[in-house]
Amino acid sequence: MTEKKELTMAEQRIRQLLDYGSFMEIGEAVTARLTDFYTPGTQDKPSDGVITGYGTIDGQLVYVFSQDVAVLGGTYGEMHGQKINRLYQIAMKTKAPIIGFLDCHGFRIEEGLDSLDKFARLYALQAQASGLIPQIMAVVGRCGGGMSIAANMADFVFVEKENGRLFLNPGNAIDRSFDEIVDQADFTDARMSCDEILESIRTLVQTLLPANTDRKPRQKPCTDDLNRTCPDIAEKTGDGRAILKDISDDGFFFETRRDSGADMVTGFIMLDGIVVGAVANQKTRAGLRRISAEGFDKAAAFIEICDKFSFPILTVTDTEGFDTSEEQEIYLPKAAGRMIKALTRASMPKVNLITGEIYGSAYSIMNSKGLGADLVFMWDTANVNLINPKQAVEILYPQADSAMIEKRAADYEKSHSSARALARHDYVDKVIRPEETRKYIAGAFETFANLY
Repeated sequence: MTEKKELTMAEQRIRQLLDYGSFMEIGEAVTARLTDFYTPGTQDKPSDGVITGYGTIDGQLVYVFSQDVAVLGGTYGEMHGQKINRLYQIAMKTKAPIIGFLDCHGFRIEEGLDSLDKFARLYALQAQASGLIPQIMAVVGRCGGGMSIAANMADFVFVEKENGRLFLNPGNAIDRSFDEIVDQADFTDARMSCDEILESIRTLVQTLLPANTDRKPRQKPCTDDLNRTCPDIAEKTGDGRAILKDISDDGFFFETRRDSGADMVTGFIMLDGIVVGAVANQKTRAGLRRISAEGFDKAAAFIEICDKFSFPILTVTDTEGFDTSEEQEIYLPKAAGRMIKALTRASMPKVNLITGEIYGSAYSIMNSKGLGADLVFMWDTANVNLINPKQAVEILYPQADSAMIEKRAADYEKSHSSARALARHDYVDKVIRPEETRKYIAGAFETFANLY
């Protein structure tokens, strides 16, 4: 009788992710080649430290690799890299998503330049794949140096909260403590448990993402009432996350990059079963409604993913303007420019919902008509100001007394910044009551049904 093989942790992760019995391992007999400093046979390890193969998630074909930290110190070698690269080539040819579990302690020194060459080829394959298939990475152990770059080249990156460690340079290679440096994990999708990571990957593959960029996003049957009102939504002004959940089918919201850019929320919602990419301004814990460089960069990266996979885009605009912190002066203009480019290049439907009291040019950047929004809706309680109406009147009428200033400020707001004023100037297509938001936004995306 054949003795039952005990699964390694690397194999267990794959089998826990995929449909039962669907995994087919390829390259299982591959081992490291002979080098000047290593002789196969003395430390011969099948699979060379990475399990590769294919299987299904809810019947959907996916390609998966999982690094095994127990083999040769968890190092990346030539044949190890060759297996991953080969998997990428097959995944692109079959136009199916690729998923990686990363747990790597660096390059295999004894294999020298051969390892570096395979890494360069991996980067090239990832760049090619970025316009073709979804790439999802889960950092389940150490992921440093060049492998951290490979992780960040993926569309979605999850970090296991107990053991996952994503970094570019080790602590002894930098002149400051890790605690003083922004953790790369701040720019991934989330820190979570391994079970939560597996569930998130399943949701992406079986519910949200198309198999490749040639396919349109899926549309699911909707059981939620399309005309459902949201009676308490007006009280959620400033909380983009809560507004998105409120209007989505059955409260569904898959948030991305939730640990970075607290002033901006990004993720997927459902409207009549249509997957919609959503970007919303978010009031921070400090009560601020100002957009930072991190927020703009986060939104831009998400919009680029939406454009790549043909998701329509909803923006929820409610901001007082730009973050005025001194350190933001250098990075914020560049990040804002990236978001502008991402929005204007996006070819799918773009709908903007204005919900709060908006100030300054941040309004223009948040998917305004001028930037290319197809449809704009605005709550009847919202307004958009170039500057505070009272300040505007004080500039226009420097000799006016307080009573006159109050009266003129009310007139200015009515004629220049109210929802009706924007509608009269064709900057808003429909002024709506907050509680009716769901039916109008869902209906707006339904008008583009021929594109889905």
